[in-house]
Amino acid sequence: MQHQRATRRAVLKSIAGGATGLFAVSSRARGLRAQSAPALKFGRVPVNAIVSNYIGPVDFFRDEGVPIEPVRVDNPGQLFQAMTAGDLAVGEIGLGPSLIAVTRGLPLLSLFLGAFSTPDHPYERIMVLPNSPIKTLDDLKGKKLGFQGSGSVPDLLLGALPYKSKISKEDISLVQLPPPGQPDALGQGLVDAIFSTPPVDTVAELKYGARTLIDATELVPYSGLGALVVRRDFAEQRPDTVKKLLTAAIRFSRWIDDNSAAARSAMGKNLGLPEDIAAHSRLPLLARNGLPVMPNVWHVYQMLIAAKTIDPYPDPEKLFNDAVVEPVKRFTLPAVDALGMEPNLEIDKMLTGEYPLLPKPVASYYADWERRLLKL
Repeated sequence: MQHQRATRRAVLKSIAGGATGLFAVSSRARGLRAQSAPALKFGRVPVNAIVSNYIGPVDFFRDEGVPIEPVRVDNPGQLFQAMTAGDLAVGEIGLGPSLIAVTRGLPLLSLFLGAFSTPDHPYERIMVLPNSPIKTLDDLKGKKLGFQGSGSVPDLLLGALPYKSKISKEDISLVQLPPPGQPDALGQGLVDAIFSTPPVDTVAELKYGARTLIDATELVPYSGLGALVVRRDFAEQRPDTVKKLLTAAIRFSRWIDDNSAAARSAMGKNLGLPEDIAAHSRLPLLARNGLPVMPNVWHVYQMLIAAKTIDPYPDPEKLFNDAVVEPVKRFTLPAVDALGMEPNLEIDKMLTGEYPLLPKPVASYYADWERRLLKL
């Protein structure tokens, strides 16, 4: 992106004064058109794994001519209820909840990967108090673990416990806690540990000196975290708007990765965080091309089944083809092609990474674009 901006500046300097004036007028006209476009209601949860929570010094949705009106939802159920009722057409949510929605028949498309985590860039973590006798995963047996609840990312990741320890999720006393209440529950001894996500984990760390037992990537090395979902009828009726939304989301992903200080500041303001919490919160990695990683999609599906959050779908291959693969080909790939595909080494690692619950080899799940990326 920096190279592209430099190229544009060089071109502009070579344009004659009259043409430069014309360019300035047309730029102002584009800005006025973007400002006059009606804002699109856009549902989002208050976590920093959501790209729309970084609107601030830049707003690529506005720049692409699709300004959004953020609508806060506190959980996936609220978002999907609003989308099903027709109150929202677009939203940003965790990848797991997006797959729950499509397997239960909601008319939604999941066509964008935003945030993700890798062993080099962990996100969620299990935390205990500094003087806790809990030293390993096995020590959690019989202990109370605070977590967000059934179907949440921590809940799904716990399904990998038998692959990484001598215990399973059933050996732990799980206590459902809203994320904001987790640090105090840990500090007051109501639970022995918490499975926490940013920025709540940072609150526990700074307020109670909580220490990390394990990063979630020790359970599942590669996890997709954020997804942009669109109502199917909206995508059919307004395909150009969907492509603009995806273009903006991809530009945001690249900007967040390239401008961590400014991104962190914008995120803190959007989430209403104190400066010290925002300054120390973990930031996720962002997929620079917004393309879902299909082995990860299938792995999340397997984790949802293992967690008994969903029942096995009669034809999951058709389901994911209709709700993910074909929409990506129709909407996301053209947006990427227009911007230019960028190298993304961490995504390359994710494509060939470890997925403990997959029943078949990772390569069995690749989409066409992934085979091209890996030159298979």
